[in-house]
Amino acid sequence: MSSQNNPSSSSSAVSQPHFVREGWVEATQFHDLNEEDVLREVANRVSDVKSRATAEKHTHPLILLDLDSTLYEVGPRNHQILREWKETEGSRPFVSVLEKLSLLDHRIHNGYSMEDTFALVGLDLNDGEVKKACDSAKKFWFDRFFTSEYLKYDHVYLGSPEFAREVHRLGAEIVYLTGRDEPGMGDGTRNRLIQDGFPFNTERTHLILKKAFEIDDLDHKQEAARFIQNHGTLIASFENEPPNLVALYDIFPKAMHVFVDTVCSDRPAPAGRDMYRIKGLSGFAAYAKSLGV
Repeated sequence: MSSQNNPSSSSSAVSQPHFVREGWVEATQFHDLNEEDVLREVANRVSDVKSRATAEKHTHPLILLDLDSTLYEVGPRNHQILREWKETEGSRPFVSVLEKLSLLDHRIHNGYSMEDTFALVGLDLNDGEVKKACDSAKKFWFDRFFTSEYLKYDHVYLGSPEFAREVHRLGAEIVYLTGRDEPGMGDGTRNRLIQDGFPFNTERTHLILKKAFEIDDLDHKQEAARFIQNHGTLIASFENEPPNLVALYDIFPKAMHVFVDTVCSDRPAPAGRDMYRIKGLSGFAAYAKSLGV
């Protein structure tokens, strides 16, 4: 099938109001389906397009998967870096801040940013010392977070590899589209995908990384739409960032666009419509059981 519409078009006009995080969720129109139903519908659409591919000359059904905070929980990566910062000389002046940070539990305190993490344990970023501590920790974090070395601390979200393997088995082409950059994180990303059992380095699998760190994530993902349009029929995208999800909807309005409601940045986005919302891919376990997978 040809591309579903022109990548330069956008139904999200600049004049539309934009929302951040919870405000975006409240303003967005989601289908009233639970996690298992959403995943089942994705798999059904893959099977449907695949079954009609020869007769109607359809191209491959594609599934678009983001990585960070969609397939992988990056909170443990953040917490490891913060633990290392707490052992540096640069953290020594911030005794009261360190006491508060000792309460951190990566299973509970999973904010998107360093500011989020500080706030989750009750630290007031309007306080001068807290702000200095956060700035110091953030600089330390920035030099480490975007490297292959620290990807070993990420946790795979329950059900993610199994879901990817099943839609791939059904005939989908898997496209891992991430804001990670090739120079800093390419090797580590490829190693983790293989290690964690995702379909990768085999037919009908692709990894699209940024060519350089400085490229804006949203620009990168919009540019990747051209690759998607040339390779098949997009069935569904899975993404934790509202601006990216809205941009993909604008380009591929006939696909399912699934908001993975884990953590996200505070980048504003216009309200979405005709979207789906899940907390993760753990619901695939129930669906897989019904299939005997």
